Amino acid sequence: MSKRQQKFDTAQLSIGRVIIAAIALAILSYSNLTDSAVAANLHSCSNLSKGSIITMISPDTKPIKPTITELIQRQAQAWETADSDKIIADFAEDSVFIVPVSKFIGKSQIKAAADDYFAKVTDIQITIKTIIFQHNKGAVEWIWYQKSKETDERSKTDDAIIFEIEQGKIKYWREYMDNQSK
Repeated sequence: MSKRQQKFDTAQLSIGRVIIAAIALAILSYSNLTDSAVAANLHSCSNLSKGSIITMISPDTKPIKPTITELIQRQAQAWETADSDKIIADFAEDSVFIVPVSKFIGKSQIKAAADDYFAKVTDIQITIKTIIFQHNKGAVEWIWYQKSKETDERSKTDDAIIFEIEQGKIKYWREYMDNQSK
């Protein structure tokens, strides 16, 4: 093998090593950035007293804004304290709120529905499990506990919510509930 060929092979090997090192560095950097984003997200949610929030981040998403987490926490607290005024404070005037078998449009219908609901149940407790948010749409998974005022019976519901935000307010909120979960 000529010296020129040896130099060429050595140069190719060096370039190959540099490319592999660059790829490895890029993967590690991306992994660290993603882990940092998740950690930052979880850190911003550390004031939760119950449950934990798991944020889902894909390569094309950004960490959940603290304001979204705060909005979900406010909603949970407003339902737990049976405060329909605080519930509707986060909703747009022309928002849509859907639960199985019912659809409410606008703040006044949502408030009336919440007040009717609070007349039947008490001791609501919510454990937030997951929040996913991208652009202006999101999803929440929470566990809902309540007690019937009529029977004094406690119940548990796994609840998944799809929501949409417009100008900082909830424009759309739809709940999918599983009352059969144990």
